[in-house]
Amino acid sequence: MNILLTNDDGYDAPGLRAAHNALAELGSVHVVAPKAERSACGHSITLRGPITVERVTHPDFEHCFAVDGSPADCVRLAVAELIAPSLDLVVSGINYGANAGVDVFYSGTVAGAREGAIMGITSIAISQARRGGVETDWAAAGDFARFIAGELLNEKLPGIGFWNVNLPAPIPENARNSIRRVPVATQPTPMKFDRVNQTDGRIMQYEYGAAYWTRDVPTPTDYSTMREGHIAVSAIPLTGQF
Repeated sequence: MNILLTNDDGYDAPGLRAAHNALAELGSVHVVAPKAERSACGHSITLRGPITVERVTHPDFEHCFAVDGSPADCVRLAVAELIAPSLDLVVSGINYGANAGVDVFYSGTVAGAREGAIMGITSIAISQARRGGVETDWAAAGDFARFIAGELLNEKLPGIGFWNVNLPAPIPENARNSIRRVPVATQPTPMKFDRVNQTDGRIMQYEYGAAYWTRDVPTPTDYSTMREGHIAVSAIPLTGQF
């Protein structure tokens, strides 16, 4: 099996390394990922100007392609130019930080999987939530990524779309018994912007400061399920509804 691995945290991110090491047990893993962090870039693609691609030797895998572009750019280049064999699976992640609810519209990680679905390839976005005081267990995240990828490969979506997986922090010991199939929350993220500077009344600067874990959403949804310590698996259609 040929697997494309991308993300939005950059080609040297710990989540991508964990995913690569785990997914290598399923087949040949080809890494095409952004050269630098591109979090919250959504489904942006580069239309004007060249996209620089660097072949990089990496200590955890033989080589990868580091792309001066978005996750969607990475998938498009991988399919069209960089990866010779046909791809059986696209995995985007493991992202450092959850991508639940309306995050699916902002997330570069989710966009990587969405682009794979556009190309007609089974695609999965995987994100690891982070919470204060909880150390991220990347080995456990990688192990679960391998398990869920194997499971979802054998499950046909009800239409054209992709899978979005959110791991809680911490990952429960009985992770496989903690999987919940849930819809995506549609409630907006709380808006909070802090003014940090103002110049003579004309130019103002703001920093986004909303608290992630205070969102008011119904149960069960991907966000509420993850917040309660379970693993949220959501089927996301490209258009309309399943």
